[in-house]
Amino acid sequence: MSMSAAIVISMPMMAGGYLTNTNQSIRFLRNPAREASVGTDGVYYNPAGVAFMNDGWHLELDWQMVRQHRDTWSDYVVAGTHLFAMNKERPTTEADGWRRKSRGMVNVPVQPSLFVAYNKDGWSLQFGSGFIGGGGSCEFADGVASFEYLGATLGASALSAQKPPMTGYGLDTYMKGTSYDLGFSLAAARRVTKDLSVSAGLRGVFAINRYEGYLENIRVSSGQTDVNLTDMRLRLDCRQNGFGLTPMLGVDYRINKHFNVAAKYEFRTSLTVRSTSSNNAMFDRLAASTPAFSGYLDGAETRQDIPALLSVGVRYSPIETLRVGAGYHHYFDTDTKQWLESQTGNTNEFTLGIEYDVTKCLEVSAGCQKTIYDQTSGFHTDTNFNLDAFSYGLGIGLRVTKHLTLNASWFGSVYEDFHQHEENAMMSKNVTYSRTNRVIGIGMELDF
Repeated sequence: MSMSAAIVISMPMMAGGYLTNTNQSIRFLRNPAREASVGTDGVYYNPAGVAFMNDGWHLELDWQMVRQHRDTWSDYVVAGTHLFAMNKERPTTEADGWRRKSRGMVNVPVQPSLFVAYNKDGWSLQFGSGFIGGGGSCEFADGVASFEYLGATLGASALSAQKPPMTGYGLDTYMKGTSYDLGFSLAAARRVTKDLSVSAGLRGVFAINRYEGYLENIRVSSGQTDVNLTDMRLRLDCRQNGFGLTPMLGVDYRINKHFNVAAKYEFRTSLTVRSTSSNNAMFDRLAASTPAFSGYLDGAETRQDIPALLSVGVRYSPIETLRVGAGYHHYFDTDTKQWLESQTGNTNEFTLGIEYDVTKCLEVSAGCQKTIYDQTSGFHTDTNFNLDAFSYGLGIGLRVTKHLTLNASWFGSVYEDFHQHEENAMMSKNVTYSRTNRVIGIGMELDF
């Protein structure tokens, strides 16, 4: 494990691709197949379709609470010895496979979104805001295995001058990453004919990142020899800010009263973040000589593009009270500047959902989404990994009055564990990556 892989802190991800949150509304949590649906949250999912809504004002305000676990189980074998078993304060054992469990906690207590549309004579003017990417913090309270390996390696190197083998070690580590990609969009849609509408818009994205981490108080022992490496400390404290623009185009076509099809294309967001850092001197020396760290130096600029996104969908309504939807998302990850095609391919998602009006006042819905990444084994680190997932949601909509509708939902994801094996002259490494994700949300819609 290289030092560069050890310190890149992961950002919270919700439903969607690497850097895109598609869980923008409570209706999405109830039913992820929103690509061809007509509603106020279409300001994000189907802007052209909003033009088919009634004349007047349409407003939606949503609130979500997200909770994730990002877990890794790591076993590093150095010179035939299970490294983490040598930690004198937190030793691993054969019972747990000599594996160190590292847990990253993601808590997003408030993820808001707002959609507003004004329709008049076939025109629709729209505004939307929400966390297009990120939206919270991921904290590793006990650090991660790659940091522990780095600290133990530094400790062993300090002993090597005296030639004794290391028989034990201890250290203090901590990591936390925070990311907010806040988007504000303006768009206009127009009914070209009674069954065809088109849209165009622009979204501004403000990127706000914060990275904190340290590796310090390294303690190593060999027999009767104990060494406390008080002068060997890595401390990262970096803030990053940037701004980018996302042009957007959309189309919606009502084939007949039963079928509706729609498509939306978001162009790549060219986004560069600039660092303002208060790292310690040892970290800055390391960053100055290591390209993977250089983005955390004060004044450094780093690309953080949001991939282009194509979404297409169809909605079928066999009867007035029943609607079935299906959709497809394609993320053009390889067109971004921060990744190489040798590291990752493009991401694909498939959605399916159903809505049913139990009464004129009560709607129930449910749906699912399958996310498939294309990435190499080396793309994963214990601080930054994405896993194929099957997500599902359900919820209700309650029409309180002809002007007010309340929504409530629950959404979860089942991830496919990924197993990684790497080996070189220094060590062999086996890591299992795992995640959990749960979201609840409530919201309201106003039409007047």
